Amino acid sequence: MLNKRLWLLLPILSLAIVSAAGCLSRSNVSGVWKGSIESTDKRGHKWQGPAELTLNQNGGAITGTLVFTPPQAGRVQVPITSGVVSKDSLTFSGQNNLPMASVEITFHGSVSGTTLSGTADMTSRSVILGPATETASLSLQKQ
Repeated sequence: MLNKRLWLLLPILSLAIVSAAGCLSRSNVSGVWKGSIESTDKRGHKWQGPAELTLNQNGGAITGTLVFTPPQAGRVQVPITSGVVSKDSLTFSGQNNLPMASVEITFHGSVSGTTLSGTADMTSRSVILGPATETASLSLQKQ
């Protein structure tokens, strides 16, 4: 009878251990990250500006806000509506609809200690300038 109970408990304990190990290996990315964003626009002009990323993590899911300042565009704030952190990799996407334009961002990167880096595919659609797509590099430090 005791053997039957142990065999019934063994799969449950195994699942609990595997689940706990998965949680322990995931980076904690919640908080404020500050640094810079760098890109080349469609005319070939390189630009660099400040960037701030605020993340809220719930298990492997993340939400938050990315704020950056490209030249001649002013401050851009993009709400992060979906994102995932797994071990040391991080992906997220978001969009902001402005009165005369929209900005969509998809980020793929990695976390190493207090450093977060990666690339963001950015698509802007402006009533005046039309659509533009570029890839930017982000390099951020946890505050």
